[in-house]
Amino acid sequence: MRELVLDCLRAVRAPLTAILLTLALGFVLVSAIADDPVRAYRDLLFANFDSLGNFALFLNRATPLTLIALGVIFSFRAGIFNVGGEGQLYAGAIATTIVGVTFTSLPALLLFPLALIAGILAGAFLGWIPAVLKVRFAVDEVVTTLMLNIIVLLFTSYLANQVIRDPTSYGAVSRVLPEAIWLPALPGMRGATSGIVIAVVLACLTWVVLFRTEWGAQLRAAGTNLRFARSVGIPADRRIITAMLIAGGFGGLAGTLYVLGIGHRFEQNFSPDYGLVGLTCALLARIHPIGALATAIFYAMMINGSAYMQISTDVPRSLVDLLTGLLVLLMTARLARKGQRA
Repeated sequence: MRELVLDCLRAVRAPLTAILLTLALGFVLVSAIADDPVRAYRDLLFANFDSLGNFALFLNRATPLTLIALGVIFSFRAGIFNVGGEGQLYAGAIATTIVGVTFTSLPALLLFPLALIAGILAGAFLGWIPAVLKVRFAVDEVVTTLMLNIIVLLFTSYLANQVIRDPTSYGAVSRVLPEAIWLPALPGMRGATSGIVIAVVLACLTWVVLFRTEWGAQLRAAGTNLRFARSVGIPADRRIITAMLIAGGFGGLAGTLYVLGIGHRFEQNFSPDYGLVGLTCALLARIHPIGALATAIFYAMMINGSAYMQISTDVPRSLVDLLTGLLVLLMTARLARKGQRA
């Protein structure tokens, strides 16, 4: 336990330093354009805690970001640049929805795990395809994951508009899932899905698997030096494929938990680029699961807080996009300096 705490502190130190510097520079920008910069920053950072409703929305936003970031960590540790989080998210969401609205006659005790497993497997399948193409045919995973994102988004759009569309609602939305399989809310916090608990537990398990098991050591070895890993007898190809299966499964789980716990139906535009933001969270955390949890929480706070800030002040939400770019720049510069010193 002590090792976990110390490793967690080391993991969040670098992102926290960059975050604090970004916020300080951002305050200078806000001061130049806002009449009341203190209030603007107060809403940006702390409006999430003004009410249980705001806090519930904040937790719900952090859940898919954390899960997608954890999936990215597995793939990156295996040496695969997985940018398919958005497609895996949508695959999980649509698979869960199809199962939920098709087999409504099943008892909830069977339908809930069936819908959950369907979403995870759909995301895992989206991770398996580029992994096999990479290992067996040396196909660039960036190309395949990006193309799969487009394919999945177009396919889910067709399904939401033509196959499972709710005729009583406006837009590309599916029929509502049976209430019996909705994910329970956090006790005493209406509107907050219990998915955040799952995300936190999985972040801890990811740390254990990657840094305290032989399988995790082999995976990291394959990602660091594939040729050396193969030469010492590590089944590197199998580790890479398994890592991408897990990565896709995490993305699919993120979509599943959204459908079961938040939306209760599939909506074509439910994701505000969760895949891209989750990738950013993993990179800012330097591919560490506990650091990714911290950065996902920060991003969720910023995304929600920007809406509250725009409502109460004259500062546009686009400021958050600027701060996000600045944060990435600071982390990149820091890593570049470390590489030069090495």
